[in-house]
Amino acid sequence: MIVRELKEEDIDAVLRIVSEAKAYFKEKGIPQWQGEYPARCDIEADRNKGGYVIIDEEKVVGYCFIAPMQDSNYKVIEQGQWLNDEPYVVMHRTCVSADCKGRDIAGLFVEKAAEVAEAAGIHNVRADTHEKNISMRRFLKKHGFRYCGIVHVADGTPRAAGQLVLK
Repeated sequence: MIVRELKEEDIDAVLRIVSEAKAYFKEKGIPQWQGEYPARCDIEADRNKGGYVIIDEEKVVGYCFIAPMQDSNYKVIEQGQWLNDEPYVVMHRTCVSADCKGRDIAGLFVEKAAEVAEAAGIHNVRADTHEKNISMRRFLKKHGFRYCGIVHVADGTPRAAGQLVLK
């Protein structure tokens, strides 16, 4: 398996994976990604700016946006605090093909986030997910993220936020 930058020809495959994630969330009663977001325009905007795919046997099996940035949703955190105020890389829109779940494929995105951070001289990675998205919360914890508190995304809904401090 390899992680590489998103290409235009990957977008339809990524949208299929996003659709599978939306269906999974709906089935599990997780009110995350139940509207238009993330839409084609979101994935297209990620190209050349931090969109990454995982390729397994020439097939796109995972997607994540990874980039150093100041996320406006992370300015205010409630019921906790960030581990530090240093620059960070974000991991957003992480999803894996339904037929690949349970294989820790998304762990490759954490490795890529660490690489992106190191290249930028950054020592932190931040991510967030819906509080009911137990599988993502478990994934983040497994990969060294510490729960930091609640942030609110653009539509006002709360998200459990975590941070990984790289060594």
